[in-house]
Amino acid sequence: MVVAQGHQLFVDELTQLTAEIPDPRLVAIAATITAPLRVAVCGRRGVGRRTVAEALEAAGVSVVGAPGLDPGLDAAAGADVDVQVVAETVKPEDTAALAARRRPVLVVLNKADLPGRCGVAEVAGATRAPAESMSALFALAASGGRLDGELWAGLGCLAAQPADISSAERFVSCPHPVPPQTRERLCAVLDLSGIELAVELARRGGTAGQARTKLRRLSGVDLVVARLHAVGAGVYHRRTVEAVARLEALAVGDSRIDEFLTRDATVAARLAAAIAAVGEHHMSGEPALCRARRWQAYRSAPLRAAQQACAADIARGSLRAWAVTRGRS
Repeated sequence: MVVAQGHQLFVDELTQLTAEIPDPRLVAIAATITAPLRVAVCGRRGVGRRTVAEALEAAGVSVVGAPGLDPGLDAAAGADVDVQVVAETVKPEDTAALAARRRPVLVVLNKADLPGRCGVAEVAGATRAPAESMSALFALAASGGRLDGELWAGLGCLAAQPADISSAERFVSCPHPVPPQTRERLCAVLDLSGIELAVELARRGGTAGQARTKLRRLSGVDLVVARLHAVGAGVYHRRTVEAVARLEALAVGDSRIDEFLTRDATVAARLAAAIAAVGEHHMSGEPALCRARRWQAYRSAPLRAAQQACAADIARGSLRAWAVTRGRS
């Protein structure tokens, strides 16, 4: 993943160092910096925040707190990033909740598989925050054993003998060879939009595995996970800065750690992490010396501590990259 590349490079370098120096303090630093991004899922009632939380967990995201609690309660004080779930449209309660957030936030437009929802661009414009669309129900259906053999057999029967899917109530109660209990489960797992999609796939001779793959793709969960890492780039860089400070203290008594902190690969990793944190990925085409000068000058501006740290890493890393290139010319 491009946005987390610098952080991962630093993690890889630090992991190699801990293999070379079996110091428990190094292991503790490595454990802190390699910890997964912790995400709190928030939102008003009825938007599906619990389903979004379960879908993100199934996709490998570390979700903290209790999504079922009132969204006004900060039940996830240890989170790094907030996910604010909205549905249908952005309401005043959503914008008020976003204004109160003090952590990086990603707005997730849930139930994107249903008609009549506003678009993700509209959500991003209304909230002035990064946003992605998602069908949490599709994501859950694609994971684990939710779309099991019984449900797929039922879908195959529905493909051969269509049922009334104009509403969930009619779908479950209409006369049909598929038992009502199975149809109830289909509604719970796929909803009507997912049933229609899966039935069409079964009609064309598709498999349950293909249905799970298609549901995963349509769910948008992978795009949401990728965007979470982008939103959390500042968190990754902060962890890198904190790890460097702890390593500098250890380097006083160990020249190997000092060498690790000053070598080209480590400086380049900090540069990449800082670039991701400030969100200026276009800087890759800028001459290294020009970039170093620009960010060195930027450091003289009144900046927050996190911005100062990014500017310092970009200036230092760019100057090192220029020096390395100059030495090879």
